[in-house]
Amino acid sequence: MSDTKFVMSVDAVKRLMGERTAVYHRQRGGLCLLDDRSNQLFDTFQHPRAVPLSWMDEDPPDRDAELFQQLLARGLLRNTKDSSSLPATPVPKVNVIQLILANACNFGCTYCFEGIQGKELSVEQEVAKIDLSRLRSREEIKVDLNDSMYASRERLQHQYDPKNRHMKPEDAVRYVKEALAVSITSGATGAMVQFFGGEPFLNWKAIDAVLEEFGRGEKHGIRIDYSTVTNGSLLTEEIAAKLAKYEVGVCVSFDSPTSPSRPLKNGDDSTPVVMQGLRLLQKHRNRVAINAALTSATWDEFNNSIVDLAVEVDAGEIGVVVDFDPSFYARFGATNIVEKLWGVVEYGRQRGVVLTGYWHQIFQVLLGHDAVAERGFKNCSAKGAQFSIEPNGSVFSCKAGSTLLGSIEQGSDLLNQTAYQAHHALRNDNPAFCKGCEIEGFCAGLCLGPLEKKFASIDAIEPSACDFYRGITLKHIQALRPYEVATFDLQPA
Repeated sequence: MSDTKFVMSVDAVKRLMGERTAVYHRQRGGLCLLDDRSNQLFDTFQHPRAVPLSWMDEDPPDRDAELFQQLLARGLLRNTKDSSSLPATPVPKVNVIQLILANACNFGCTYCFEGIQGKELSVEQEVAKIDLSRLRSREEIKVDLNDSMYASRERLQHQYDPKNRHMKPEDAVRYVKEALAVSITSGATGAMVQFFGGEPFLNWKAIDAVLEEFGRGEKHGIRIDYSTVTNGSLLTEEIAAKLAKYEVGVCVSFDSPTSPSRPLKNGDDSTPVVMQGLRLLQKHRNRVAINAALTSATWDEFNNSIVDLAVEVDAGEIGVVVDFDPSFYARFGATNIVEKLWGVVEYGRQRGVVLTGYWHQIFQVLLGHDAVAERGFKNCSAKGAQFSIEPNGSVFSCKAGSTLLGSIEQGSDLLNQTAYQAHHALRNDNPAFCKGCEIEGFCAGLCLGPLEKKFASIDAIEPSACDFYRGITLKHIQALRPYEVATFDLQPA
């Protein structure tokens, strides 16, 4: 018997699932399923205990020893002489390069998070407006510059500046080159370049220039993947073919075949032009996902019809953006939101379509082991892992964020700036409110935009959203079947 003792980690989380128990580390993940006998063995470590020396052998002598080693590797057991079993803190690293190709859009979506996109108005006029109808009390939202989610004068100035409306192709290439240099210097072996807006295909020339210049990164010393979020109305044969050539993941926003929330700017129904774009992507065998929103505006229309549409256009994934507005969670309640979303998730599974989103990434990261340290962020890349580059070269953490990090011309020096460091600090460590939460190590909370809006801080939590994130994660765990993840059975079959 070894003198060394081992004990169950205080970060071990258990969830009973019928004949088995789901177990994971609240910081490191490594979810696995235990049968009754495996769970009983695990429970013997509720207090420090020694194990046979043979259990430490590279070739374990029996299944009990194998299980011990698996639990130890996952951090679910720890050596009592070790002070911590927490994962390493991620280092500053840029994994995502978001290009804001156009601060304009040809749609007039009723719930657009920017709210001010494409307007030709002065900053002073808009800052002077206070939309009190959005407030239940003056103290509830600390920053209300105008009717959008933005919370800083710098962000509004970028939104309204006519010189910041359109990214030149040569600038797009230069910005990507600068950002990739930062990615490589920071230790990233791969980067995701996102074509974003506004509507990015209002600026196809810039997208084309980047794809032709950088390809998949073969000549630049780093693997490059591409994605874009688009309303789908401006796609052509040429564009669809080029996107397929470079394997660009295309997320087409389309809430429901019956939703009235995504009209064209002239008020006409956008469905016919979006369907035309989806058919072109289908024709060229593009990687396609539908991008849908579950918000106060789309609540009644969000249903199984979006899954049927995905099947019809060969989209195997639906990305669901759950409302950024904190009042949504108070209005509908976490339980109702979870049930509403989960019903569509289950229908999607029946039809071979996966529903994903920030809320789903929590579960995805939890399934891995120390996956946050490897990927560089939890479910929000804006917390230290992303540069969002405006047409004029200014860098924000995200298109939804309000904090100006600096200029892309600063290169790697951006990582040393106070604003970036504040975002990076949240890459691994949540605010104190989150300590002990069962999904602490995988959830980054609500989108930064509304947090900055409501609290004038990024180091804040919106409690009304927490029950939703925990609830939808538990639904995914409970839906697991044996051997879909690591399953350890000690009792005879």
